[in-house]
Amino acid sequence: MNNNPYSHMDKDAHRVAYLIAGYIRNTLSKAEHEELDDWVNTSDANMKLFEDLTDERNIEANLQMMDGAQSEQVFKELQQQGRFEKPKAGRKINMVWMSAATAIILLGVFLLWRSTNTSSSQNTTPPIAHNNVLQPGGNKATLTLPDGSVIDLASMQNGFLSGNTAQHISKENDSRLVYQHSKYNREEGMHTLTIPAGGQFQLTLNDNTKVWLNSETILRYPAAFSDNERKVELTGEAYFEVSPNAHAPFKVVMGNNDTVSVLGTHFNVQTYPGDKEKAVTLVEGKVLVQNKINKKVLLPGMQARIQGNSINTIPDSDVEEITAWKKGLFVFHDAPIEYIMNQVARWYNAKVVYEGEIKHQFNATINRNEPLEKLLRLLQLNGYVKFKTENNIIYVYP
Repeated sequence: MNNNPYSHMDKDAHRVAYLIAGYIRNTLSKAEHEELDDWVNTSDANMKLFEDLTDERNIEANLQMMDGAQSEQVFKELQQQGRFEKPKAGRKINMVWMSAATAIILLGVFLLWRSTNTSSSQNTTPPIAHNNVLQPGGNKATLTLPDGSVIDLASMQNGFLSGNTAQHISKENDSRLVYQHSKYNREEGMHTLTIPAGGQFQLTLNDNTKVWLNSETILRYPAAFSDNERKVELTGEAYFEVSPNAHAPFKVVMGNNDTVSVLGTHFNVQTYPGDKEKAVTLVEGKVLVQNKINKKVLLPGMQARIQGNSINTIPDSDVEEITAWKKGLFVFHDAPIEYIMNQVARWYNAKVVYEGEIKHQFNATINRNEPLEKLLRLLQLNGYVKFKTENNIIYVYP
């Protein structure tokens, strides 16, 4: 008869310990990397344990202990006490080391499950460690009025803005600026909404068009549109849900007179100054993308990429990945590390330095509210990239 109440966990605990030990030693196969990735993403408790056991500040000390002559004896003692099984033979690794590494890591895994089992009635899980530097972004923006005055929207309370030129503008839910319909003189001038690095905000224009603005974005627009045209100027990235109006086309000017013209539709525009291409991705409706020389009509799911005077269309773009930021997610499908780190740098207000070439492509879905440390560890799970952070700099290593 088995008197160990946790014996049913032994096999799973040992497997997880083996995977984490293999991750530290860089001996996991692709399938094992995916298995570990799945386990880490199962819960915050798993992620916390993984972070603790693979913390670069502790790895060197752990490896020295694992390589020591006493490690195998430690494993044997644990095996006798808990009846843990060794990994099966045939793997191309140093089995003596792996047994010692697994024994040490197994303690953490087993204690986690034991703690979870005894406290499950309280529905508690260990908290995620937060890095005090490079925290995720939030709702931040400044509004510049035609008279030059600047309002910090992050610091002001919800409600109507004060002043003669802003009394019909309200801040709602700490995240959205709303212009009241038909309350403005069309001759008032242009307003500018600026989103800093590490920021995001939402905007409802005078015609009820809704705009989501990503980090490092500037949108210029009138307080009220004319009867025959609605035009805004964009630098950065924004998602538009345009209110239909057959008599007044809605135009987004991206610079160099590249424009998106619509009557009523949903689409994403990316036009960062440092990017090689501008991109317009259509989610719903129909849009016309044009410059001085070319023009293209987009249907749902299509993307236009603009470089110089050329406009190339992608018939079946990855709309989920492109618009994930609007839903509070990072979504990467076979994405190069440069594409990923561009988004990470803007959201965490960081600088990225590459210390080598990384050719591998990445797949991940990560909440944008996660601390940077957790996001980077998730990206590291496939074993093709490593990171180091110092102050506001992220170093990327192959």
